[in-house]
Amino acid sequence: MNDVNIVASGDSVGASGTTRQGPFFEDVTVGMELPALKKRPITRLQLAKYAAATGDFNPSHVDEDIARDVGGMKGVFAHGMIGMGFIGEMLTNWLWDRPLRRFSTRATVVVRPGDVLECYGKVVRKWVEEVDNLIEIEVGARNQREEVTHTGRAIALLPTRPLMPRTHVKQPYLLQHRVIG
Repeated sequence: MNDVNIVASGDSVGASGTTRQGPFFEDVTVGMELPALKKRPITRLQLAKYAAATGDFNPSHVDEDIARDVGGMKGVFAHGMIGMGFIGEMLTNWLWDRPLRRFSTRATVVVRPGDVLECYGKVVRKWVEEVDNLIEIEVGARNQREEVTHTGRAIALLPTRPLMPRTHVKQPYLLQHRVIG
């Protein structure tokens, strides 16, 4: 059973009854780190499913013999976009319902079955452009050997925190004015 339900306002309500939403512009600071996302070891089955989902059946990703003997790659390796997908998952876990303006990554190290990727992100810039509140996030992934496997950037659009009306307003002092004249 899914523990998150989408409600009409665009926010979501979890199983605990609390509303979940992404960060507000005022809550984000340059240097802030996103919660890391550590994935399970990559499997050959995962590579085959990814190939089927994307239509990318390059033998380097699914055929051990061809990848090793013909391709010279010492065996099959993951599609570069798998790492981007994991980084995207980390971003959406943090941003939740906040839109991305831009998201790009680059694979830098070959990822093989058995590798465990940990995705990370850090806010490197925060600015206002016309009426949009924007943040730039440096993102990446590293394997269990601490090698950086993917690098990239994302730009997200964040709303301003809404003003909350006071629930209790002090009564103003009444001043008595006399007109003399």
